[in-house]
Amino acid sequence: MSSADPWSGFRGRAGLLIDTNLLVLFVVGSVNPDRIERFKRTSQYTRSDYQLLLRVLDSFEPLYTSAHVMAEVSNLTDLTGGERLLARRKLKDMLAILQEPWMPSVRAAQSAPYESLGLTDAAIMALAREHKCAVLTADFNLYRALSSDGIPVLNFAHLQELSWGV
Repeated sequence: MSSADPWSGFRGRAGLLIDTNLLVLFVVGSVNPDRIERFKRTSQYTRSDYQLLLRVLDSFEPLYTSAHVMAEVSNLTDLTGGERLLARRKLKDMLAILQEPWMPSVRAAQSAPYESLGLTDAAIMALAREHKCAVLTADFNLYRALSSDGIPVLNFAHLQELSWGV
């Protein structure tokens, strides 16, 4: 898929699965958009990136996740004080909205990508294949593996480039 038409692989897909780093951006931005650039896990993003992510998420239904991804998001949104509580509440609200198909760890670990990508990314690949959904990721290694496997995927960096007019 070329970055000239990043949506080509999404046409006719049954929803969108979002990777861990982008869900962390979503949670942190939802809690406090001013924290995005100051929080260690999202410092590579801007408020504009958060707004871009919101537009993408609004364009797809259903939105998918996995228990593996959500566990990582919970661990990586380690804000402090009141923001931590708000992040936990936002995460809980997300769980009520996102589709979370069952993916046992043993099944994800038996897939070919497990050894090179790890458990969470192997589960993402397996779920995307099984549910015929596309994947939105900020992880280049996952992007490359999904592309090689013929699973429609968009690297968030491509969307950022398009929004910057590059």
